Formats: sequence, C-alpha cells, structure tokens
Amino acid sequence: MYAGYFACLVTSLAACTVFGGAAAVITPTPVPTAIISGFEVTPPQACQVAEQGMIRVQAPQGDLISWSPSSDTVAFIASTLGSSWNVGDLNLLTAPKFDVPERIATQVAGELSWSPDGRSIAYLGLRLSDNLYTIGLAYLDGSVSKDLFPGEAARTDSYSSQKAILEWMDASRLKVLTSCGANCLQGVDISIPSGASSPSANTHQKLSDVWAVNTHHPAQIPSAYADLKGQLNWSPDESLIAYIDENGNAWIINDQTGSLYPLDIGAYATATESDWSFDSHYLAVQVDQKLKIFTFECQ
Repeated sequence: MYAGYFACLVTSLAACTVFGGAAAVITPTPVPTAIISGFEVTPPQACQVAEQGMIRVQAPQGDLISWSPSSDTVAFIASTLGSSWNVGDLNLLTAPKFDVPERIATQVAGELSWSPDGRSIAYLGLRLSDNLYTIGLAYLDGSVSKDLFPGEAARTDSYSSQKAILEWMDASRLKVLTSCGANCLQGVDISIPSGASSPSANTHQKLSDVWAVNTHHPAQIPSAYADLKGQLNWSPDESLIAYIDENGNAWIINDQTGSLYPLDIGAYATATESDWSFDSHYLAVQVDQKLKIFTFECQ
C-alpha cells in the first residue's frame, strides 16, 4: 500500500499567499512517486494567510496549536524574546486577517484544550519560580489566568511533577493526570468554579503517550491509508485529510477525488502538527518554529 517515495523536488506553480500583500515566494515542494496507490498528485490548492513564531520542543508536549470549537480563532504557543524552546506565551489569532496576536497567558508548555463552550483554554504550564508543571486556565474575556495547582499543590512527585490534560467532562469540569512517581500517574477530576479536586483511577500510562498530538479521524481508518506512516488528520467535515509524513512533509489528501497535493511549507522545512478550524475553512500547521495558517478558498 505504501510504496515509498523519493525526495524529488519540483517547483510548485500554484502556491500563493494572501497575507501581507506580498507576492508568493515559490519554493520547491516534494512530490511522491506512489504515496497512495491509485491517487493522482495535483498542483497545490491551498493559500497561506498567516505566519507567526512558535516555540520548539525537544519531545512531545501535547497540542501546541488548537482551534476554538465554535469560531475561527486559533490558540498557539508563541516564542518570546527570552526563549523559543519548550515554554512560551499563549496567544490567539482570529480570522479573517490573523494579523494581531492576543496574549492571554504566559509560561505555557503545551496540552492546549478548549472548553466545550469556547470561553476558556486549559493548558500545561511550567512555573519558572519553582520549575514545577501545573495546569492553567486562560479566559477569552480578559480575566486573569488561573493556576489549578497553586503553590505546593503542584508538587505531586519529587521531580518536576509532570501533568497532562485528558478531557473536559463539561464546561465546568476537567479531567487531568498528575505524576505520582516513576511510572505512576494519578487521575484527578477538577471542578473549575470551586477549584476543588478529587482523585480518580490511577493509570500507569506513560506521559510520552498522553502528550501525543490530538488528531481527528474516523473510528476505522480506511484501508487505503492504513499503512501510511506519519500523522493523518481529517477535517471536521471529513472532506480533506491533512497528512504529515514520516519525513515532516505536509500533504492534503482529497479522498473523494482520489488526489493529493503538497502544502507549500518551504524548502527543507519540517511539519510536526496540524489542526483544522471547526468549520474546516482553515488549517494551522506547525512548521519548525513557525505557525502557518492555510485557507482552501484562495482569492
């Protein structure tokens, strides 16, 4: 099924940009020989509309980009003047221009997770004052962000007390994991209004597993894609698939037409994460230390 491909570079004639008013800089993009059996490779059909600086991480730290569940607003972890690695600022960008970042939290490491009502974002934080991981909550209405493990409550083991976000149970309850020692993770249910927490079932799942990037996909992966190595991420309306291959190249697959094309992320660049807007109009991709936002409705 996966027949392999070589790094043949061709010029992408259909690449374009609509941000900043500048003409596109055409960059070489890879073309596979037979990445999916029977699929046709077509010229790129996506336009880049925005670009911002992001942090880089040495190992997975969960989602570093995440779209609102109800609007074309994307959250991402931006690099700062003092650091571009592992920890940064939580910023928002909003359609259609995506041009003015709004900072809503600092000392953010990853695990971005919007509340179901789209009013707040839970995140993995790393406090520089004591080098402990915590779970924070940032609000879109301008309220001060909240530390859900204030002070010594964040110290759950004798090391850096790593943590992870499992899920929102509803807009007022959050389920997280806290490190309780070597190969020990404690589930914790948190009530957002009161801040009260209660332990849930223990798990010995590795943090490297729960810190993986979240993707959307059908319950059963179609056989045509079962052997593809890399990251497959279906759009919410399931009309397109963002695919990051094992070499960090980014592709768009159209299952209905049996075609695919490369995203123009730049020569020798490496993509690591993708996320779709709730309405499938935009795709955000982390490319090295950049956030790149694409639209499929090119002017």
